[in-house]
Amino acid sequence: MKKKITRQKGGLPRLTDDDFHFGGDLPAREQESFAAMFDSTSFDREVLAVMNSRRAGKPGKKIIYPSPQEHLDLHGLTGQEAEGKVTNFLLTARQKGLRTVAVITGKGLHSQGLPVLRDLVEGMAKGMKAGGEIRNYVWENGQRESSGAIIIYL
Repeated sequence: MKKKITRQKGGLPRLTDDDFHFGGDLPAREQESFAAMFDSTSFDREVLAVMNSRRAGKPGKKIIYPSPQEHLDLHGLTGQEAEGKVTNFLLTARQKGLRTVAVITGKGLHSQGLPVLRDLVEGMAKGMKAGGEIRNYVWENGQRESSGAIIIYL
């Protein structure tokens, strides 16, 4: 006789003690079923979250950040001045509990010589991300070339 398969809300089959046995050659007191060893409640929540996000066409567990809560404008500063300002700005923002900030570097159109602030701030952001000091960073318009600000997610 074929066993009837019951399904959970997400469509996954519901396992019972009869479905999996481990240690079949061991005495009965030393055998333990898969269902008894496996806590399915946490697994079920994860599966449902992934399935629901796929149905909605979204990747699972995405962190949503607010728009920049504060801005730091570096126009007119030298590289050394800008580095100190950015460091202090990010420390203060973290102490305030901010989650998103913007650092305005400008595009370098009015620089005498080569622009340095964009490279400097991006390099700082890369280092901080690698060191776990920030979560991520992006250029404001999605492209470095057309942006004059970098968004930092703390």
